[in-house]
Amino acid sequence: MIKTIEIVSLSSGIIGESFATHELKIGVKRLESMGLQVRFSKNALKGIEYIKNHPEDRASDLLDAYANPDVDMILCAIGGDDTYRLLPYLFDNDELQKTANDKVFLGFSDTTMNHFFCRIKFRKNHERRSDG
Repeated sequence: MIKTIEIVSLSSGIIGESFATHELKIGVKRLESMGLQVRFSKNALKGIEYIKNHPEDRASDLLDAYANPDVDMILCAIGGDDTYRLLPYLFDNDELQKTANDKVFLGFSDTTMNHFFCRIKFRKNHERRSDG
């Protein structure tokens, strides 16, 4: 059962901007009204410029959410067109391979690319298990 969700900003930092505060509060309230505990990744609320300029921190947020056993679901705050910049931080040292699991991962738009990253990870794990 999903109890705790962590919201990550993998493409856009818009939810960290003051002009989005009203919408952010509405969204959190709706999720909490469904009995969910809502938390934000370390960098999710740092704003557009920070998120744009720090793909390494966005990747770290995703990896941390996967690694945290208290997080049942990862929710991407918004889509965008910048997720491809996470690639080196997720794959260069097999970081995603080491941490991703079958945790619920939800998002839209650019998050399709994140789902593709995870599918690669799951396929590699399945192939590895099949070889042994």
